[in-house]
Amino acid sequence: MNKRIIEIKKWLLENNIKQVDIAKKAGVSGSAVSLVIRGKATSANIKRVFLEFGCPEKIWTEEVS
Repeated sequence: MNKRIIEIKKWLLENNIKQVDIAKKAGVSGSAVSLVIRGKATSANIKRVFLEFGCPEKIWTEEVS
């Protein structure tokens, strides 16, 4: 599991936010959110919703391995 996945999941837990909450607000499926979190897909819309919920932008912009 890469650092970005860990950081996003940690942030979700700390803020009591579920992936389905992000999905509903973004108007997408939960699996679409999962794909973005895992880096298998990109979506400016899903990223925007994460940021609206207060997710630190650095999680999305840092280079991770």
